[in-house]
Amino acid sequence: MSEQPQTTTPSSLSASARNYAREEDARVIGSNVLGLIQIFGQHMDLERLDGVTLAYDYAQALEELDRGVQTSSVLTASKDWGVGVAMTPAVLRDGVLKSHILFNAAFLEGLLDEPQSRACQEAVHIIAHECAHVEINTVKDRQFPNKILRYRPKTWFEGLRLEVIEASWDEYAACRISAGFGAAPSENYQGVFLKILAEAGHNVREAILKCRHDADYDALLIEAQRNIGSLIKYASYVLGTADGLEQDTETDSPEISVALKEHWFAPFFVRLQHSHRVLWERYGKWESLKEFEAIADIWLDMLADRGIDVTPQVDGAIFVSIPFRADTVSIRRRPQRGQRARSRSISMSSCRFSIPNGVKAMTLSSPGP
Repeated sequence: MSEQPQTTTPSSLSASARNYAREEDARVIGSNVLGLIQIFGQHMDLERLDGVTLAYDYAQALEELDRGVQTSSVLTASKDWGVGVAMTPAVLRDGVLKSHILFNAAFLEGLLDEPQSRACQEAVHIIAHECAHVEINTVKDRQFPNKILRYRPKTWFEGLRLEVIEASWDEYAACRISAGFGAAPSENYQGVFLKILAEAGHNVREAILKCRHDADYDALLIEAQRNIGSLIKYASYVLGTADGLEQDTETDSPEISVALKEHWFAPFFVRLQHSHRVLWERYGKWESLKEFEAIADIWLDMLADRGIDVTPQVDGAIFVSIPFRADTVSIRRRPQRGQRARSRSISMSSCRFSIPNGVKAMTLSSPGP
C-alpha cells in the first residue's frame, strides 16, 4: 500500500463556528471541514493557514476579523453579481503573512448529506478553492516579501491596477488549482459571467451618458469598475476552471463561444487567457510584479474601448476623459462641430472602487437571466 503524502496543514489548526442553531451540526461540519483541509494539505501548501471560521453571520464575521494590521477598507461579502460564499484574506501574525479562511456556513450544509451528493461535493469544492487561495497568498509573499498588506501604493492609479491584477489572477489560479476537487461549479461560473458579459457594455454606456449630464466622474468610474473589473474577474473564474479541467472554452463551453462571437469583449477574453497562462507557466518563479502588468493593461484597454480614457498624472491623480463617439452620445444630444470631449482630473482620495482586500469565492448558483 502506497504511503500517503505528508500534509502541510498546521497540526494546531482549529475552526470556530458562529451562530449555529444546533451545536451538533457545528461539531460535525467543523470536523469535516478540518478533515478535508488536512487532505488538501497533501496537494497544496497550507503551512501558513492561520485559522478557519464557519459563520452564519458571515458579513459580521468578515467585519470582525483581526487582520493584524490597519487596512483602508472593511471586508465585505459579494452581493453585486453573486452571493459571497467564502473569503480568504491575508492576515499578519507576529510579523508573518498568513491566511484566514471564512465560510458562509449556509453553503457548507451539504457536508451533512451523503458524500457523493451534489450538495456535499459542491461544499467540498468551496473548501478546496479557499485552500488554493491560502497557497497563492503564500507563494506571492515568498516571491514578493513585504508586499501583501504591508505595501502602500505610491499613487492611487498604481493601487487600482494592483487590485485589478489581484482580483483577476488570484481567482484564475485558485480555480485552476482546485478544479479537480469536489464538484467545480463550472455552469454557475459561466452563468454569472454570461450575465455580466451581456450587461457590462450597456451599463458603462449609461454611466457615460449620465456623466455627460452631471459631470460626476467619481460615479462614472465606480460604475465602470463595477462592470469592467467584474467582467475581467469572472472571466478569470471561467478560464481558470477550464484550464484546470483541461477543457477548451471554445469547444466545451458552447454558450460562451456563441456569446463572445463578434462581441466587443472577445479579443480581451483571448488576451486575458494568454496572460494567465503565461503567468501560470512561471508559477512560483516570478521575479517581478511587472510580469502581472499585462492584466491591468487589458483592464485599461477595456475602459478605453468602452469610451473612457484613464491617464495617470505625475502628482498621483488620474485624468479621465470621455471622448465623443457615436455609441456614447445620446441621440437627442449630439456634440456641436469642434466640441471637445469632457474630462476631469481625479485625485487619489476622491473616489473608491469596490474591489476588496480579500479574495472571494463565487456563489454556487447563477443570479439568473
